[in-house]
Amino acid sequence: MGLLDKVDNLDEAQPAKAKPKAAKAVSKAKPKAAKAVAKATPKEKKAKPSRAEKAVKSRDKPEKIRPSGLPEGYELAGKMPRYIGWLINFGWNFGVAIGLLSIISTGADSDLTLGWIASLLMITLNWLVLPIWTGRNIGEFVSRTKYINSSGKKPISIHAILNNSIGFLSLIGLILIMANFQNISTTGLPWFITGVVFILFWIVNFFFKKNSDFSQGTIDLLFSAYLVKHVATGEETGWLARFESLGDFGDKWQQNSQKRQEKAAAKAKARAKVKSKESESSNEESED
Repeated sequence: MGLLDKVDNLDEAQPAKAKPKAAKAVSKAKPKAAKAVAKATPKEKKAKPSRAEKAVKSRDKPEKIRPSGLPEGYELAGKMPRYIGWLINFGWNFGVAIGLLSIISTGADSDLTLGWIASLLMITLNWLVLPIWTGRNIGEFVSRTKYINSSGKKPISIHAILNNSIGFLSLIGLILIMANFQNISTTGLPWFITGVVFILFWIVNFFFKKNSDFSQGTIDLLFSAYLVKHVATGEETGWLARFESLGDFGDKWQQNSQKRQEKAAAKAKARAKVKSKESESSNEESED
């Protein structure tokens, strides 16, 4: 019995030992199968965003937008300040030179060197020095106006220099035309054409200002500049304060011109009333 029991125990122990081997075989087969499946299925590539998704992302990002148009809080300069500024600049730039030319035209034999030096210094101050230093010229100080860009800041100095050069170019063009008119058929043709171009540029700039919604000339449109009313801060000192005080003269000029316009309008109304009464009386007489 003892031997039979041992034999039975041996027979029962053999299948028990085989089971772990089968499990190991299965466990070894599973990773191989997983690897085979992984190799069989290609790796998924990251999908590229479509154009619509890119557009949505670009919309979500804050864009840097350049301001355009007249900035808020500023008022365009009116016709009267523009006229005052132009007249003051013309008198300052060419007043002394016109006086010297009138003296020369009389035939007076005198040394005008100091006069021409003074004229050149005045032109240089108003054409280059003040625009680069303050962004304004004498006429703009008197008329209390200034140029700003679409961001509400002072334009770069090149704008003021080019803008002030238009009047000088037109005068130079007129001189070139008059000086070379008789020599068009010989050597004066290139200079005559140059003078015509300068005059045409002034005319084109004038019509741009006249037909623009913001009274902008060609240079103003190029630099997105606007001529607006200027209000002094009261913190100016030195020469800048003296230049700002020139605006008092411009204010008095505008007040006097407004009073004249009001008087002229009142006189026109009074004349219209008198004419209407005379026409009514004449109609009554004709009916009688």
